[in-house]
Amino acid sequence: MINETMNIMRDGDQDYLPIPLPGAEGVFVKVLKADEKMDRVVVKIKFNPGTRMPRHIHYCRAIAYTISGNWEYDEGAFSAGESAWEDEGNDHTPWSDEGAELFIVFDGKNGRYLDNILPDGTIVKLDMPFLKAFEGLSLAEAAQVDVHSLVEIIPPAA
Repeated sequence: MINETMNIMRDGDQDYLPIPLPGAEGVFVKVLKADEKMDRVVVKIKFNPGTRMPRHIHYCRAIAYTISGNWEYDEGAFSAGESAWEDEGNDHTPWSDEGAELFIVFDGKNGRYLDNILPDGTIVKLDMPFLKAFEGLSLAEAAQVDVHSLVEIIPPAA
């Protein structure tokens, strides 16, 4: 029985959205659930072959299950069926040479999740408002989102 305490997340018809972040070209996301009360976000991530994410620091715990393909980061490499448990403070740059699909659960604190560090030193904070705004959106709906109003950008130190 489905009630208020149970949700079925059927993402088969949900679009993978390009991550609107410099340095994340070729990496896509489906935000399946962004629960502000629990401070938890559930996403699927897809790496096209030969893509990488910007370096980022976790202000949350992340559990990443590899659905298909292979990916890696500084701490190791992962194949289909393998998982990564990332604690708060983890600092790394994930990439995939062949492509991969991941299922990730983020458990935050006070709505804070990831600081992405761009090559020039700019920091782009991806927190609950950003993730919540993309929950369940189509490509057309996502194109209408004002990303700059949802992220804090800290310029490089002078």
